[in-house]
Amino acid sequence: MEEHATEYVGTLFVLPESRCFELNTTVHGAPVTLTGTVVQQLAARFAGNAAAGEQVDVRRLALEPRRVEVLTREIHERHRAPRKVHFLMRVLDGGVQAGFAGAAG
Repeated sequence: MEEHATEYVGTLFVLPESRCFELNTTVHGAPVTLTGTVVQQLAARFAGNAAAGEQVDVRRLALEPRRVEVLTREIHERHRAPRKVHFLMRVLDGGVQAGFAGAAG
């Protein structure tokens, strides 16, 4: 299993109830859509949990491009093709500065 975090700029859509995200961005000039899971601490902020910090209105995230950090895990299983799993770690602009210091999942 390999992990690496990458910053992207693109349009972010979040479904807070299911902790899913979709990011429309470009990689090397080609359009790409990344989908995956929002980490627990950031999902708590989207849900309005006061202990997690300032609440984030997910409806406003898609109004303009955002700079985000996505952790990508490449999972290698025996007798299977490698697969990539994405985790939304942080939204770095737009008044959202949620960080995560542990393992995603």
